[in-house]
Amino acid sequence: MRILVTGTSGHIGGAVAYTLCQEGHEVIGISRTLNPALPEAVRQYSLDITDPEFIDKAVHGVSECEVIVHAAASIKDDTYTAEMMQVNYAGSLNLLDAADTLQARCFIYLSSLSILGMPCEHPITEAHPLTPSTGYAVSKLKAEHKIIEGGTDSRRTISLRVSSPVGPGLRHRRIFRLFVEHALENAPLQIHGTGARRQDYVDVRDIAQGILQAVCSDCRGIYNLGSGVPVSNLELAQRCIQTLRSSSEIVLTGVNDPDDKVCWDLSIAKAAREFGYAPQFALEQSVLDLAAEIR
Repeated sequence: MRILVTGTSGHIGGAVAYTLCQEGHEVIGISRTLNPALPEAVRQYSLDITDPEFIDKAVHGVSECEVIVHAAASIKDDTYTAEMMQVNYAGSLNLLDAADTLQARCFIYLSSLSILGMPCEHPITEAHPLTPSTGYAVSKLKAEHKIIEGGTDSRRTISLRVSSPVGPGLRHRRIFRLFVEHALENAPLQIHGTGARRQDYVDVRDIAQGILQAVCSDCRGIYNLGSGVPVSNLELAQRCIQTLRSSSEIVLTGVNDPDDKVCWDLSIAKAAREFGYAPQFALEQSVLDLAAEIR
């Protein structure tokens, strides 16, 4: 299949483009900046999805494609809400319009669990109430609504609500990468609160495989995509130390964590049932592979 992937300079988009290429598909990558780590077989274009001339430029480079995987997004903080709306909402609508011209029969949108706000029903299914509390979450939710509404008899539209992506290529220095970095240095791993906050960490390669499974099915609609196994901050620290054979100590800082009791116990049953999604990468493998990159 000829598959167009946006956001190929990013963590998820890059992994998706790589996986689809390795599976023998013709992959066309679109991003503001090119990704030198991708195979030469991935045809990359430096394009901005917010450009008023985006559709003409995309059609000129791509001609047509069977599938669009939309992973591009602005993830800045709320200081940049206007920019996030422009990229995450208006840019997504540009791409949805381009899908008609490119004759794409499947449009997959990478959404985010942040659109839920704080979890209040457990386990977290696709029917969970939506109360986005940040500019980023609002922009992602508005785009998700439009993309799902944009489905037709001849084009499936799918939104994948992704949990916290980890594994190779992770550049954001948040808790997962920080713990791996500090464990490699045998430095203390600091935890606020009691460390009870539980998060669903999913390897980016499992996300990529899930996307491919969704493409090859006849599914449409909204699906959660994660590991299905929540891990506490304390447990994450312990497993990083054990996996990397580190001499790091775990230090409770005494600083309050307002999310200490929050649990992201994501249900992936719908994705498993409707397109066979089954994560393969254990947390320890994600830690090892990211550590190998950092080294």
